[in-house]
Amino acid sequence: MSSSTIVDAASDGRDMQRAWRASPTPRKGFRTSAPSTRRIPRPRTACTADRESYDPRMPVPPAPLTPGYRETPLWHEAVARPLVQDPGPPPRDADVVVIGGGYCGLTAAAELARRGRHVVVLEAGELGESGASTRNGGMVIPELKHGVRALTRRYGALGWELARSVFDACALVGRIIEREAIDCDFAPTGGLLLAHHTAQVESLRDAEREWVDDLCAGARFVPRQELREEIGSSEYVAGLVMDDVAAIQPAKYHAGLVRRAVASGAVLCDRTRADVLEPRSHGGWRVATTRGVVHAGDVLVATNAYSDGLVPQLARRVLPIGSYIIATPPLDESLRRELIPNRRMVFDTRHLLAYWRYSPDGRMVFGGRTSLVPMTVARARDLLYQELIRIHPQLEGWPIDFAWGGSVAITRDRLPHFGRIDGVAYATGCNGTGIALATWFGERAACWLLGEEPPPAFAQLKFPTIPAHRLRSAYLPAAGAAMRALDRLGR
Repeated sequence: MSSSTIVDAASDGRDMQRAWRASPTPRKGFRTSAPSTRRIPRPRTACTADRESYDPRMPVPPAPLTPGYRETPLWHEAVARPLVQDPGPPPRDADVVVIGGGYCGLTAAAELARRGRHVVVLEAGELGESGASTRNGGMVIPELKHGVRALTRRYGALGWELARSVFDACALVGRIIEREAIDCDFAPTGGLLLAHHTAQVESLRDAEREWVDDLCAGARFVPRQELREEIGSSEYVAGLVMDDVAAIQPAKYHAGLVRRAVASGAVLCDRTRADVLEPRSHGGWRVATTRGVVHAGDVLVATNAYSDGLVPQLARRVLPIGSYIIATPPLDESLRRELIPNRRMVFDTRHLLAYWRYSPDGRMVFGGRTSLVPMTVARARDLLYQELIRIHPQLEGWPIDFAWGGSVAITRDRLPHFGRIDGVAYATGCNGTGIALATWFGERAACWLLGEEPPPAFAQLKFPTIPAHRLRSAYLPAAGAAMRALDRLGR
């Protein structure tokens, strides 16, 4: 999922450190009803959707629900499960064991198997049910959390290579969908990044120059007076249209990658959790699972935010943060034209961002990081609904049909990472934009493990640990509150 994204062009990863030092202020509660004709409020310096409401200590009015309301991902409705027949216990031997059955793991498995390697994919849950690959917003975005000029200032030529890599990743997604004829409602909608504060306007202008001049990509700054041509909301002060953004139905894309991996000859073992990784004295690995032991020549960990204690050094470098989504019933065509006239993928510039789009059948799908601490789907749903009607008051009274959550993998430097740690190959830290990056990491990992290509540029980055990782439950509430304060200031 997208976050403050392109507008981090001047950031070098210190946003989390600033967050520890900031403090929030309380705000009154929300209205739950309005007259049938509601005036859209005028924008102000900091947009009125201030996010104090995301304070998990504050009460929040319940969202209206449809009679058939479900706390499951909308995307799952279009995919028949199980995706694979149970193969039984995993094979005793494999050339490569891939841990994680998401975009990265499945892409790597397909590429390895096509080149004659015996590949076993281990997925702890049911394929397509629990991981982020079928729970995200379905936005294919060529972005990192820092702009290309900030990256080149910090890393030199490597920084430009990092920034270009995500465009290559998005192009790869399109090629796989076309080549494999994956029916996943792919649409080159373009994206719309919205400035929530006047302090972010110049950052969007800088981002336009970076995309057009440095990356040869299509982008167009949208001033406030023209913003209604792109978004039916008065809550934002400027926008940036980005041409190289696309929409997919993420569960259908994932199902297509499952079929591709199986057709290539990979063995997919879901409901098979890897519990222990041990190096063997004569080389290779012993992988103990809940359903038996596999001996492998190499291991790729592709679990992103869903890493546990299997590789402790990896777990100390990745912070799983909850992201939640709600979906309405299908909207009237006239209302859809009013809210997002060009059907773009939309996201804003906050640290605790909001992102929204239409589903293929015309629902409003609205997501966000409501807090840095865990919460129930029901509470996240109610918070997101209040945010939705602040941004689009035209939707007040529309009920919620689906609500669900998942986790994104946040790293300390807000960059993806790739390489080996304790001898185990890994690709992780997509920081909320994993559709393209995870797919690309999977292909690059396969080529790297086969010795066909060097690792991607991300392998040259140092992979910093998360400070006080074991104490995160104590400091994350304060960090989340501080990020709300930074959002109010436009920092």
